[in-house]
Amino acid sequence: MLRRYRWLLFGAAAGAFAVGFLLTLAALAPVPGAPGQAAEPAAPAGDDAPCSDYSGTFVGVHDGRVAVFEGAPGGCRRLVETHPISVHELPAFQAAELERGIEFSGHDELFQILEGLTAP
Repeated sequence: MLRRYRWLLFGAAAGAFAVGFLLTLAALAPVPGAPGQAAEPAAPAGDDAPCSDYSGTFVGVHDGRVAVFEGAPGGCRRLVETHPISVHELPAFQAAELERGIEFSGHDELFQILEGLTAP
């Protein structure tokens, strides 16, 4: 009887893994366009991206320093301010997080992020 439950548990876990794997593959697969319709090139990301709306704020990297941006990480953004914190002096995991962009929603969160970067 105990073996049956083990196999049942194993089967359920394997099924859940398979479903999660297939959902992940489906989310990563590009969706083809309609027949006869040309694909539009993606808008350039970065400081030069033509944007009309900068929604959101995040902390990132600009010229090797910690910087605050309006916009979205990896998308349209506008430099707001830079800080004297050099990214090269930070641990690798913090530098990687900054390269991806750390989103925040208020001055309190910004203060906490900057304090976390400079804390010993």
